[in-house]
Amino acid sequence: MHWKDEGPGRTPLTEQVLAWLITSQGRATAITVDAQGHVEDADGADAFIPPGQDLGS
Repeated sequence: MHWKDEGPGRTPLTEQVLAWLITSQGRATAITVDAQGHVEDADGADAFIPPGQDLGS
């Protein structure tokens, strides 16, 4: 998952998806983990980058 301005000093931030949370209504939410081990949902991410692709691809 990629955010344009969520990194240190409002810099770009990219985190790997740890898991997908699937609700009983069928909604999928990406769950990410940062370098410090904090787990959060990625609902506010600006872009989803598939594995093996760069942001510019």
